[in-house]
Amino acid sequence: MRHVGLCLLAVVALYIPHCFTSTCPLVLKTNAQVERRLLNEGFHRDLETSVFLSSPENLKSCIVLIKDVYPPGSYVDPNQLKFFKPFGGPDFYIPQMINVETPEHFSPRILAYYFVRPQPMDDGRWLINMTVPIHFRYHRARSGTSYPLEVGVRLPHPAILLQCEDVGGDACRALTQLEPCPPTGNDQCEWLSIHTFSTSEAVMGIIPVGNTDLLDTVLMTTTCVTAGATLLILASLRKKKT
Repeated sequence: MRHVGLCLLAVVALYIPHCFTSTCPLVLKTNAQVERRLLNEGFHRDLETSVFLSSPENLKSCIVLIKDVYPPGSYVDPNQLKFFKPFGGPDFYIPQMINVETPEHFSPRILAYYFVRPQPMDDGRWLINMTVPIHFRYHRARSGTSYPLEVGVRLPHPAILLQCEDVGGDACRALTQLEPCPPTGNDQCEWLSIHTFSTSEAVMGIIPVGNTDLLDTVLMTTTCVTAGATLLILASLRKKKT
């Protein structure tokens, strides 16, 4: 029985790779190099994403899907993205409601789809250069004597997918189904997953954190300022009456 079990394991090990290996020429021969950088400073910044596509195929008829996942410490504002769309911003779909006021410890991660057409480069590659405004959330305050008063929010590289017209033939019909699917229908729901890599680490936003060690000082200062302002208002009202 032991020999039979080993034989079955060997057969499964040989069979599984063939089951999950794509025969689509577009998938096998196309690579996406993703590079990112954060622009500006503070809680409200710009995230620049550059995608360099290397492929023997003509990608003129293709649409590139940039599938981004933002961690709880960050978010994009759909209303802001909609405002920038007439000025060259990307088509996008964000399948969830976003509360821009929620702090990091009460926030979920955010899924965002960006739809962009690649542009040809002189070296034969295809380029996408996309910049979107990104915001960092406030983090829970903590003791400055026990923890550093800043945290890093890591923004991972996105997944890159393609949708092309008349490229790849019948072998490219086995497509990736997006979950959730964009509301425009199946035309934006089925894509080809492309091998993606980067020569740099994921970008990191450094966010300041409040110091709970200063809570008593802050409360006392706030109370004194409020009391002083109240006395000034009362004195001014009394002076007007007299």
